[in-house]
Amino acid sequence: MKNKHMTLEDRVDIQECLGKGMTFKTIASRIGKDPTTVSKKVKLHAKEYSNSFTKTDAICPKLFKAPFVCNGCSKRNHSNCPFARRKYVAKTAQTEYETTLVESREGIPLNKEEFYTNERIISEAVKGGQHIYHSIQANHLSVSKSTVYRHIQLGYYEISKIDLPRAVKFKQRKRRKGEYVPKGLKIGRSYEDFLQFIDENPNCCYSEMDTVSADLAEKSS
Repeated sequence: MKNKHMTLEDRVDIQECLGKGMTFKTIASRIGKDPTTVSKKVKLHAKEYSNSFTKTDAICPKLFKAPFVCNGCSKRNHSNCPFARRKYVAKTAQTEYETTLVESREGIPLNKEEFYTNERIISEAVKGGQHIYHSIQANHLSVSKSTVYRHIQLGYYEISKIDLPRAVKFKQRKRRKGEYVPKGLKIGRSYEDFLQFIDENPNCCYSEMDTVSADLAEKSS
C-alpha cells in the first residue's frame, strides 16, 4: 500500500537516484510514487546556490528540462560551469514539508487590522466578479480559502453566500437517514398490534405519551 505522503527515506532515495542520473519514471517506480509527483517535489524543494565558480546570473539551459537540478550533472563540481547550481537535498525537502504541514494545521494567526484588510480586499474582489482563490493569490493574503468561506458563512464579511455564484448553485445536502431497524424487531410492535392487544385485554391500563428521537432533539436544539 502506497503512503499518502513522502517519507524522509523516500526523499533520500530521490536524492541518490538523481545523483545517478535516473529518470523520474525510474525513481517513481522505485519508491512507489507517480512520476509527476516526484517531478513536482523535486522542483518545489530544489535550492539554487552560487559558489566561487559562478560567473553569470543566467540560468543553465539544462535546468529547463528534467530533472531540473544539478545532482546528476558531471559539471556540478567543476570550475568550467559558470552557472549557479540547483540541488535537491532530502533533509532540506523533509524539513520544508514538515514546516508546511504544521502551518497548515495550526493556521496563520491574524490580528484585527490584518483581518479587516483581508476582508476589504476579498469583498471588493468578489463584488468585481473575481473568485475568492484568485483574490487571495493575486494579493498574497495570509489566509486560506476555507477560512474565508467559513468567515463568510458566519457573517464576518461584507459579502454573503448570495454573492458567490458557485456556492448558491450547490444543492442542499441530503439528510442522514435514521438508524436502521431490522424488520424482525418490528414484529408485534405496530399500532395495529396495540389495538388488537387492547381488544384482547379490555381490563389492561395504558397511557399515551409523546416521544422525540435523539436525532430530532439534537437538530432542534
